[in-house]
Order: sequence, then structure tokens, then C-alpha cells
Amino acid sequence: MKESTLGSGAKIKEYVTRIKNGESKDSIVQGLPPSFIKSIESELNPPVVEDEVFASAVEIPPQYTGLDSDTVDFIWTVPIYVDPEKTKSENLRKQKVLELIREKENRESETRKTEINDQIKLHEVRERLGIVKPEDVLPEHAKPEEVSSGHKDILSMIKYVTQGKKQAVIDLYESFMKNIDKPDSRTALASGLFQNVYSKYRSAEYQSDPQEEKTWESSLRSTNIGLNNKKPEWLYRGNFPKDGQESLSRGSFNVRVTPELVSALDNLILSGKINANYKFGQPGTPASPNERHDSISIYFLEEPKQEALDEISKLIKPYVRGDNLLGRKISEGFYISEIGSIESKHIDEFVENLKLKDSALAEAVRRYTAPQPGRGNSLKMSEAQYYAIRDVARAFGYNISYEKSQGFKIE
Repeated sequence: MKESTLGSGAKIKEYVTRIKNGESKDSIVQGLPPSFIKSIESELNPPVVEDEVFASAVEIPPQYTGLDSDTVDFIWTVPIYVDPEKTKSENLRKQKVLELIREKENRESETRKTEINDQIKLHEVRERLGIVKPEDVLPEHAKPEEVSSGHKDILSMIKYVTQGKKQAVIDLYESFMKNIDKPDSRTALASGLFQNVYSKYRSAEYQSDPQEEKTWESSLRSTNIGLNNKKPEWLYRGNFPKDGQESLSRGSFNVRVTPELVSALDNLILSGKINANYKFGQPGTPASPNERHDSISIYFLEEPKQEALDEISKLIKPYVRGDNLLGRKISEGFYISEIGSIESKHIDEFVENLKLKDSALAEAVRRYTAPQPGRGNSLKMSEAQYYAIRDVARAFGYNISYEKSQGFKIE
């Protein structure tokens, strides 16, 4: 397999294996990007951990073997212990296990991409030769189950999110459905759907760009504009808000991230045509541009005029990969958020109001928006999370909407 078709994570693993098998490290790392060398060093020299909990964190617990990272994330609930250090260590253990599973998934994803491409080519050849008809390559549809009308939407959503998943995940959902009238099972079912619908919105498998590492490294070195790389896996460029200032709106681009596009966006900001900053992810991580539909997010500190939106649309046009984005469409591959940031007080009110209608679903929302370690104590909901919650709630029989001036509405 050529290097250009391998993910960064898989390539790093290959280099580490070759070094461990006796090849010269100096010759292997010569000419590689700094981020690759740093990752290789980390793999070769992992930090020494004294605590048994952390030492065992790289072991996947038996009950989670065979499950994907999204499923493990929603069924592994860390309780709040009396000892805050115990809670912290268990959260860290969970995160390390998730990282291990995601690394495995990334490697399998690269292999699956190659296999799928080979199958498509084979079917195309067979079709041209008249050996097989186009409709013969479609997967066979299972016979619809006889279910109550109130559960049909939920079953349809489960079928949608479990496409390509392992049987263990499908069995887990089936178990939740059999016990859907029990609060714990209903909450677990909704929690899993939140995670998986969110992944459908955000996650992608675009073809790897052999230049993506160079784009990342050159953008890290280029300081002609404001730069922020404090958040792991993300690089922000542009004008940043002053104390107390917030972004007024947010946009998303589904584009190939190249040095030319980065330079063009920088110039648009430096010229004063827009007042904004934008971010894109590091190759070889879940934030990587080829792992997400929204490869670039842009945050406007001032509402852009129509002329500016038109210029952005024209600027990104040669790099557009698709139209799979959330919000209000501006042009092909460019969408603007419809709801903006969601206030924590509105999430609190939403959970309390939903409790009166469906306490199990409300508990799933509370868990899904619970604060993450190091991110304060308030409930938080991103735009993609809002759409996931909205879609799942609709399958459960509730229509929800959100307006910044009024909060959530449940029908």
C-alpha cells in the first residue's frame, strides 16, 4: 500500500514497529515532519505511570471488548465518588480506553476504505462485462418487523445508526428496545442514539491527502496572523475575541484544507473584509479534516455582510468536497449556524421541562450535556449535539426547537 493511502496514525505505528524490529531510528525519522517525529518518540518512550489504575487504563475491560468507541462512551458511566481524586482517575481511565479503541478503529478504517474501493472497481468491471446487474450489488433489505407504531421511528433510527456496526452493538440496541419501558433501558437507548446520530452528522471518511501533514506544519509555523494551538488537535488562526467578547455566528466549510486555502482565508481576515478566526484539526487525530464533514469551522466576531459571504463562497469553491453540513446553506460546502451558541440556563430549563413528559429521556439529555473534566460545571450543548437530540426526541415522539431569545420549546 502506498504511503499516501495510509492514515497518519497507521504510518506512525509502522515506523515504530520497524524501529522496534531493529531498523535505525535516525534513518527512519530523517526528513519526517516534526509532528510525526514527536508521535514516534511518544510511542517509543511512553511515560512511566505509577498508579495501578492508570497503568491498567490501556487495557480494554472485558465487558467492552468488540464494541465501538461511541457505544463504549455512552454505556460507560463514571459515577461521582466521595473522593474527587477517584472520580478524576476513573474519568482518565475511561478516556485512555476510548483513545485505544479509536486508534484501533482508525487502523481498521484505512483497511476498510481500501477493501471497499477494490470491491467497487470489481463490480464496475463485472457490470461492464454483463456479469452482474447494478441492483444486484445492493445489500438485501431485512423484512420489516411487526412493531407498534410508537416504536417504528426508533427502530428506523437504530437501523440507520447501526449500519456497518458490529453485531455486539446491534444486540445491545435490541436489548434496550426489548426493555424500552424500563427507565434505565430507555435512558441508555436514548444516550446511545445521541452519540451515534451525532457521529453520523460529524464523522466522515474522506480520502487522505498526502499533503495534509505539510499543511498542518506550515500553518503552525506561519505567524503572519493570530495563532492559537492551546487546544489539543486544533489550530486556530485569525482575530481572537477580547475579554468578554463572544463570537456572533459560526460557519462551517466542507473543503480540502491546503496551504493555498489557508493563505487565502488569512488574507481575507488581514484585509479587514471579515473579522473572524477559523480552526482545523491535526492529521492523524479524530479532528483531522478527512475525518469530519466540517473540516474548517469559522467564528465571526462581527456579522459578515453579504458581499463577504459571496467572496468566501467564491474563495472556497475550488476546494469543496461535499455539502454534508449543518445549519443554513450559504453556498455549496458553506453553511452558517442557525441557532448560535446554546445558553446553559436554557439547557437546564429544557431538562427540567422534559422531565415532566419523559423523565428517562430527560436523564439521557442531562448525561449527554454534562460538563467534561476541566470544562466548568454547567451543562453544555454544541450545535451538532442539538441536532442529534432534536432527531432522537422526534423519534421518541417529541418535537423540540430552540431560539436564543426564548430557549427550548417542546411539543
